[in-house]
Amino acid sequence: DQQGTVIRTLRSTPEPAEYAPDDPDEPKDAPKPELVADSGVHRAVWNLRYEGAEKIKPGKLDGGSPDEGPVALPGDYTVRLVVEGKSLTAPLKVLPDPRVKLPPPALADQLRFSLELRDQITRVTGLVNGIRSLRRQLAVRSDLWKDEPKAANLVSGAQALTVKLDTLEARVHNPRAEVVYDILAQRGGAKIYSRLAPLYTSVIEADGAPTQGMREV
Repeated sequence: DQQGTVIRTLRSTPEPAEYAPDDPDEPKDAPKPELVADSGVHRAVWNLRYEGAEKIKPGKLDGGSPDEGPVALPGDYTVRLVVEGKSLTAPLKVLPDPRVKLPPPALADQLRFSLELRDQITRVTGLVNGIRSLRRQLAVRSDLWKDEPKAANLVSGAQALTVKLDTLEARVHNPRAEVVYDILAQRGGAKIYSRLAPLYTSVIEADGAPTQGMREV
C-alpha cells in the first residue's frame, strides 16, 4: 500500500490442502499455485483484497469465509515481483467502484474494522494452534514416562492438564464437529470462532461503515 506494507502475496507454490479428500462437507481439489513459474508470458489476477484471516484447520464453520480478505481502498499501490532474488516493481492504481456511493472516510472505517476482526480471528486460531501443540507435547512426554514408576505424578499431571486444554479449546470452537451441522446441533451453540467468522464476512461484503450492532457483537 502507500505506506509500503505488504497487503497480499501471490505465490508460485500451492497452499497445503485445508481439508482431507474424503471430508464430508468440503472436499477440495488439489490446491493450485496462484502464479506460474514456467518460462513464457503469464497472467496473475489479484482480486483487490487483503490477506484473509488464518483459519482453524480442519475446524468447521457454519457460516462465514474468514480466509477472504477485505477489499482494498481506492488509491495507489505497488506491485513487486520477486524471482530468484531479483525484485521488480510497477505502480498500480485501484479505482473506486462507480456503483458504490460512499465517502472515503466511511470506506476507511469499514477497512479498519474489517482488519481488526480479521486479526481477532487469526488470534483465536493462534490460541487453538498453541493448545494443540502443548497437548501433543504432553502426549509424547506421557508416552515416554508411562512405564517409569517415578514419573507417575508427572503422567497424572499431564493428563489433568490435557483435560483442561480440551475444555479451553471447546470454549473457542467446536473441535468435535465432524460436519458443519454439528455446530448447530450439539449443545453449547456457536463458540467464539463461529460468531466472529459470520460477522467478519458480513462486514467485508457490505458497502458501508460498520453498524453499531456489528461493533457491539
